[in-house]
Amino acid sequence: MNYRPIFLYPGQGSQHVGMGFDLYQTYPEAREIFDHADRLLGFSLSRLCFEGPEEELNRDLNAQLAVYTVSCALTDILTTQNILPDVVSGYSSGFYSAAYAAGCFDFAGSLHIVKRAGEILLSEGQKIEGSMAVIFGLSLEEVKHICRQAGEVEVAIINTPRQIVISGIGSSVTKAMEISLSEGALDVYNISVATAYHSRFMVKSGARFLRELRTVHLNDPQLPLISYLSLEAMPDERELKNIMAAQLSRPVLWVDLIKKLSMNNKFFVEVGPGATLFRTVRWIDRNIEIMNTTNNEKLSEVIDKLT
Repeated sequence: MNYRPIFLYPGQGSQHVGMGFDLYQTYPEAREIFDHADRLLGFSLSRLCFEGPEEELNRDLNAQLAVYTVSCALTDILTTQNILPDVVSGYSSGFYSAAYAAGCFDFAGSLHIVKRAGEILLSEGQKIEGSMAVIFGLSLEEVKHICRQAGEVEVAIINTPRQIVISGIGSSVTKAMEISLSEGALDVYNISVATAYHSRFMVKSGARFLRELRTVHLNDPQLPLISYLSLEAMPDERELKNIMAAQLSRPVLWVDLIKKLSMNNKFFVEVGPGATLFRTVRWIDRNIEIMNTTNNEKLSEVIDKLT
């Protein structure tokens, strides 16, 4: 059977010490990507991925660059095996990996874009005391109502119908967590991030990022690249730049995205470290077949199935 799967790319949060090491040992495509990243960044991102320390790897910008690099290495490996996607999309900063897979930029140019986006977000984020948290067991409408009660906090990511991430000013996030527990949430906890991503407090980040993107050439997507915000395919370079900037301060509509993608194709592959998206997709729709590439064994299973 000839499969053309949907490729999903993870973002920050899927990183872990040791990621990419087996790829580096096995595939020349991975060695080329990691060595290129080290040269471009001026420090050994590969060593950080392979050896840690974990605290350093988990810092926001390092995590974003590391996950992106591993995802691009996996994309190149799959491309060399003539395994090509039908559609691509990404979760939060995973959208850059999806854009790479869609041919919108080369690795060198795109690594700079990922780095600048992260730097701009952190720069703007330092101006507020922002934080994020996960709420389990309440519906989207219940969480939205709680955010309105709590004040300067809003829904940032809808991971599953009952796993929702909120983002905003730290004191309001804490208040929303307390209200959620009193309203019957199964669990709540803070996410270890530097600021209030995917919230209105990052609007200035988007404006700054767009100004910088205007001076950068991107290719029109060579295959359907779907935004987690607009839920539409990017038609050209101009719209791609606009959506990349807008997504910095807008929510990740993950449940809606997965439901839309699965209307025409129920075979997905998570291309990146970890299996975070794998788990969310299974919660959203048990009828979707999804594989992941979290290690060499899982990658080999994908390659065997698709070749």
